[in-house]
Amino acid sequence: MPETTTPESTVALPAGFEHLSRYASWVLPTERERIAARLDRPYPESVEFYKGMLAEQERIMSHLLTVPVAEATPEDMALMHMTFAFLEIANAVEVYGESEVPDGADLRLFVSTLDGQPARV
Repeated sequence: MPETTTPESTVALPAGFEHLSRYASWVLPTERERIAARLDRPYPESVEFYKGMLAEQERIMSHLLTVPVAEATPEDMALMHMTFAFLEIANAVEVYGESEVPDGADLRLFVSTLDGQPARV
C-alpha cells in the first residue's frame, strides 16, 4: 500500500517549531491563498490555528527577526508564510468573530500588489 502524504509530513519548520506542523495547511505563500483559506475553512479551524499560533508569536518573531530574507531557509519561509496566515485571520478572530468582514466587500476581490514579490520582513 503506498504511503499517504499529508501536509504535516511535507512541510518542515525550523528546529524548535516542529510542534506547529499540525498547522502545515496554513503555510500559504500568497495573500490570495491566505484570504481563500480564511474564507473557505470552517471558522472553528481558524480559531484553533489562531490560538495555537498566538501562544508562539514571541518565539516565532524572535526567530524570524534574526533571519535575513535573502538567507532564509525553506523551513524559515514556511514559518513566515504560516505567520502571515496567522496575521490574515487575526482580525477575523479578534474583531469580527467570523471569517467574513460583516457588511464589507468580498475579500476575494482584494488584489495584493505583493503577491509574487520577494518577502520583506
